[in-house]
Amino acid sequence: MGTQTRLKRQLRGIIDNAPHSLKAAVAREALDSDDISCFFKDLLSHGCQSGMIGSLIYYNDTHEFYDKHYHEIEELRYDLEQSIGEALQPKGDLKNWFAWLGFEETARLLADELQIDW
Repeated sequence: MGTQTRLKRQLRGIIDNAPHSLKAAVAREALDSDDISCFFKDLLSHGCQSGMIGSLIYYNDTHEFYDKHYHEIEELRYDLEQSIGEALQPKGDLKNWFAWLGFEETARLLADELQIDW
């Protein structure tokens, strides 16, 4: 089985197991990509601010995403603050900043889980 096929199967499993989760949202975006490994590499290199995540460009979309995934984003924020030993310093629109943080950090964790070198 090729890498692309394996990754697609794993991502579909994530969506099936928890369809409303932040992890499933990242998995859906990755599945829309022609090359899943490149998707993660590009996202983790350039971030959501690059505009590559079409559903997270406009404030009304990032605000809705933040509200939907609030609890998971807060868990990620807490874990990151604990690991670096200080509070995060968001800039600009808070919901937008935290929506992007949640998406990007979940993508990083997922790339590690899927053993994608980035």
